[in-house]
Parts: sequence; C-alpha cells; structure tokens
Amino acid sequence: MTRSNRLGFVVTLGALAAVSATAVDICIPAQPRIADALGAEAGAGAALVGGYLLGYGPGQLVWGPLADRFGRLPPLLVSLAGFIAAGAVCATTGSFEVLIAARAVQGAMGGAAPVIARAIARDQGGGSASAALLSTMMVILGAAPLLAPAVGSGLLTLFSWPALFWSLVVFGIATAIASLVFLPAYLPAIAPRPLSPARVIADSRGLFREADFRVGLGISSAIFGGYAALLAMGAAVTAEHYGVTAEAFGPLFTIAASAFVLGSVAARRALGRHGVETVLTLGSAIAGVSGLLLLATLAWRPELPVFWGVVSLYVLAFGMILPCATAKALEPAGAMAGTGSSLIGLIQTMAGAAGAAMAPLSLFADSFHGLVWVMAGGALLCAAIRGLSLGRRCGTRRQRSPAGGRGPGRRR
Repeated sequence: MTRSNRLGFVVTLGALAAVSATAVDICIPAQPRIADALGAEAGAGAALVGGYLLGYGPGQLVWGPLADRFGRLPPLLVSLAGFIAAGAVCATTGSFEVLIAARAVQGAMGGAAPVIARAIARDQGGGSASAALLSTMMVILGAAPLLAPAVGSGLLTLFSWPALFWSLVVFGIATAIASLVFLPAYLPAIAPRPLSPARVIADSRGLFREADFRVGLGISSAIFGGYAALLAMGAAVTAEHYGVTAEAFGPLFTIAASAFVLGSVAARRALGRHGVETVLTLGSAIAGVSGLLLLATLAWRPELPVFWGVVSLYVLAFGMILPCATAKALEPAGAMAGTGSSLIGLIQTMAGAAGAAMAPLSLFADSFHGLVWVMAGGALLCAAIRGLSLGRRCGTRRQRSPAGGRGPGRRR
C-alpha cells in the first residue's frame, strides 16, 4: 500500500469517528435562531442536540452486530446514506417537530460511523497497532469541538440556518466516497457471525467475562462521564463564578480541546516504545492527579487560569486514556469487534449522560461544586480501576510463578 493510501485510510477513520461530534457541535451556535425561525421558543433549540442523542445512544447497539454479520463496509454505507437523507430533511423542513424527528434519525444513522471505525481499528491487529490508530483518530475527533462551532458560526454569517444541515449532507457524502476509496484495501476477510438477539447477547456476555474488556470499558467510561459534565456545565460555571461571557467561552474551551489533542498525540508517540499498558497507566495516573487537584479547588477556589489549567490537565489525560482504554477493551473481541464497539459506544454514552445530569443536581452547594465533584469523581474512579487491575495482574503473576513467587534460593 502506498503512503498516500495509508494516510487516506487513517483520515477516513478519523472523519468517521468525528461524524456525530461534528453533527452535534456545528448546530450549537444556531439553536436559538433555528427555534425562532420555526416558531418555537428559543430554549427549545436545545432539542436539536437532545434529539440527535436520542437516536444516537440506542442506535449504536444495532450497527456493530450488523458489521460483524455483513462486513464493515455495507452497514457503514447504508448508515451514511441514512445520515445524508436525514440531513436533507433537516435542511428543507418548515416544521420544528419534523426537524427534531429527523435529527433523531440522523443520530441513529450517525452512530454507525464511530462504532464501525473502532471495529476497523481493532481489525488491524489489536494491541499497540490498534491503539496507535485509535489515538490518531482521536486527534481528528478532537478537532471537531475546535472547528465545528466556528464553521457553524461562519455559515450562519454567510447563509441562513439550513446551510448547517446542507454542510452535514456534504460531509456525509465526502466520508462515504472516502470510505469506498480508502477502506476496502485495509479490511481483512472476516467470517460472518450469526445475527440474532440470542447470538448478540451471548457475545456480549462473553465480552463482559473478559477482564481486559471490563477494565478498558470502566476506565474510558469513568473519565468520559467527567468530560461530559464539563461539556454540559463548563460555560455555566465559568460565567457564574468567573464572569466569562458566552463569546469568550469558545476560545477558553479551545484550550481544553487542544489539551485533548495533545494527549492523543502524546499517546500516539509513546505507544511505539512503551505499549498500551504503560501509556494507559500513565494517563490514569495523570487523571488521578487532576482529580486530587480538582478536589483541592473546593477548599481554595483559585483564579480562572489556575482552575482552567487543572481542567485542561484532566482533558489531556482523557486524550491519552481514551484510545488506549478502547484498544484494551476491544483486544478480546476479535471477530466480534463490531459488537464490542457497540457496547463501548453505548456505555460511554450512558456514562456521559449520567455525568451531564449529575453535575447540576441540587445536592451540590452550587454549579462549581457540582462540576468539580463529578469531574474529580470520574478521574479518581478511572485511576482506582487502573490501580486495582494492576494489583490483580501482579497477584496473578505471583500465583503462577513457582512456590507462589519465591525465588529458588528461598525455597525450603
């Protein structure tokens, strides 16, 4: 394979991983305007995100088993066709209710892209090879929150709101063409797995019996929950407690999003020398440190640069952890990588929804406390899961070694 083909393959997987993030983030600046244009209250524009996620969450469960049964490419192309069609409906409808329904369909279809992209990454051999590919995909995924809102704002300046959805149609067409051009050469032959609810349930149970799957899934979901709380509450907390305006929050969040990209790049560079386990341990340790620093801010509420520096450290750890933990979880999946990827996507989405829902609860003293407790809890849980898994591995090795791990000179 030529170097240009390999680059096209990697960029295509990254674009597929970013489909849903782009579809959500590009609409954020236009939510009030779209609601007003279609005769709804300005606050109802938030349903543009909620409607998408309503389809996206459960939709992920469908595409992985389909990819295990029919191969990676056919379900991917069907889902992208549905994503494109739903985007066209969003762009042309005059009804707010139809728009939200079309967004739910778009979410259900868009969920296939990251699920199948992760499965294809696992198909490349697992271990450090898959983790390195996933980390490169995360770099492209991290660009979505950096670029999509800016693109959305630019389109709103030049055109009316339907241009946002037409841009998603163009993005869907481009990723479909790229998938046809660059993916087939890298897709290994996979024996089709039977497709039935009983088979999918059996495969899922088998995955949950694997320690690598449980640990990788637990670590990635824990830290994802805290990140989702930041997405949900970051603007409100910085506005309420630091006086950051809505216009200024975009550049501020760019710092955190850049930390995610930096973490993914660092993971990519370290994987070749140190392997998945070492990089995952380092990322989890950094997450643990960020969790302790976040808790310290509850007693000593620092100025914004210090607080946001701690937040960015958390996001940097997230960028390191996500590709390595995902690769670890997918390692035992093998031929059922699609099903494994579906489970990972669904449970990470549920963890994110839980984190976003917990942060504003009234049981916390204020929004600052809510955000900090949820993020710190996710970081420390991530570090605890990693620590326990390392402890079990050491215990297993001692049990397998002669005389319970004692050297021959100590045997009596």
